[in-house]
Amino acid sequence: MARSQTRDGNFIVRGIKTAIRFLIEVKAELTKVTWPTKEEVISSTWVVLFGVGITAVWVFAADQASAIMINGLIRLIH
Repeated sequence: MARSQTRDGNFIVRGIKTAIRFLIEVKAELTKVTWPTKEEVISSTWVVLFGVGITAVWVFAADQASAIMINGLIRLIH
């Protein structure tokens, strides 16, 4: 029995053609992107670092408070 092939070739050839078409479209889309300036990147980085710092402090405080409460409950039980 003969292999079935489409007019586009076998699945390997179709896969390679699809990958090449995808990369060409990616390149076309990347030319449309408005890239941020250096100052915008630095400013955004500081905002993110500040937010991460605030979140870290909040998580640390919540962890410490819950540890104190759990230790207090354990002392009451024993």
